[in-house]
Amino acid sequence: MVILYNVLYFLILYLIRINVCSSSSVVSPEYSYMSEKISKKFPKYVPTVTDIETCIYNNWWDLAKKIVMLSHEQDIDLTSTVHSAIETVQKNSKELLNLLSKHYNELDVVNAALQWAESPKEVFLTIKFSARWSSPGALQVEDEVLNVDKDRLQYSGIGTHSGKRKKYQVNLHLFNKVIGDETKVTPVSMGRFSITLKKENPGIWNSLNKSQEKLPNQQIWWEMKEKYQDECDKFLEELEDEL
Repeated sequence: MVILYNVLYFLILYLIRINVCSSSSVVSPEYSYMSEKISKKFPKYVPTVTDIETCIYNNWWDLAKKIVMLSHEQDIDLTSTVHSAIETVQKNSKELLNLLSKHYNELDVVNAALQWAESPKEVFLTIKFSARWSSPGALQVEDEVLNVDKDRLQYSGIGTHSGKRKKYQVNLHLFNKVIGDETKVTPVSMGRFSITLKKENPGIWNSLNKSQEKLPNQQIWWEMKEKYQDECDKFLEELEDEL
């Protein structure tokens, strides 16, 4: 299987590098039209983003090279377009190779790393698409699902890291109940997002989980904890005075 994978990999790369049209006795009308267009002297052809993309996506590498050379002569910058188009071709080639694996659709399930803090009225979570907070992970995910109901929170999303698709999940049995309809989700940065939960009843939990167990992938969100520490202390003082 590994040998077959490698052979097909190099075969695809080879096909990307050769000019299919010029090596074939049958030239498509589209290729002929583009070739004539680029070769025009009067008026002189002006390279465009659309044309270079068309050539790359159709594997017309000889025409793509001509367009790049003409872009230098006319001081036209096609750098970002060429890079983007080639990355797309390489990505599609890689996805095709990945499909050769019988296990392609199988997902590794990862308990996502999270940090948390609280105020008397809210719980703050920041979640990273990685098994550990200090480790790299997926930059973005799709097919996200978030359910918050009473003292339960369930989240899942599918992302890709190191070329492998993974399902990132968070399953929490919260210390106490929250109001699901008032949950707020905020993107923080690539690979992370935050959730704000509103407590059903004001209070200080001191633990995120019902079991009060500290899980390996959970940490204190120190920045938010320090931000609301005075508010938490004041709440506890007022509670003691009432007693």
